[in-house]
Amino acid sequence: MPSVQPEAPPQQLLRSVEAFSRALRESSLGVAREVGCSKGTFAIVRILERRGSLQVSDIAHILRVDISVASRQVSQLVDDGLVERAVDDGDRRVRTLRLSPAGRSLALEIGTVLDHRAGEVFADWSSEDLATATTTLDRLTTTITRLAAPADADRAPAPAHA
Repeated sequence: MPSVQPEAPPQQLLRSVEAFSRALRESSLGVAREVGCSKGTFAIVRILERRGSLQVSDIAHILRVDISVASRQVSQLVDDGLVERAVDDGDRRVRTLRLSPAGRSLALEIGTVLDHRAGEVFADWSSEDLATATTTLDRLTTTITRLAAPADADRAPAPAHA
């Protein structure tokens, strides 16, 4: 029976990142279900709450999805009354998106649930531990983004904490 070679440290890190990504996806889905929305709604509402008015292309870039995917998701949120379209004051040809009052209310509900969950999950982490983890994850994101597929080479990485 052949012996299994130990993984090199970069492979161990990638395996851990994959596991972290799955856990984060599952956690996000749990929060979305708790507040009664889809993962797409959850993500876009959080983005608009933090960033204010954006164009659909900005949302697509932050989510790292095709603009047609973001446009469909945003159209559904407009139909649901969570997002409003507006004409940009600086360029009347540009349409921007912002949370409606119902969207802001959902954003507050999401924030409350996230604060509660984060408090539980990280209860035994020090502020220093949290800061170190944040720095490491930001560095990892930047590193992996630089190595993205050539098709994404013309896209700049989404800012940290998107």
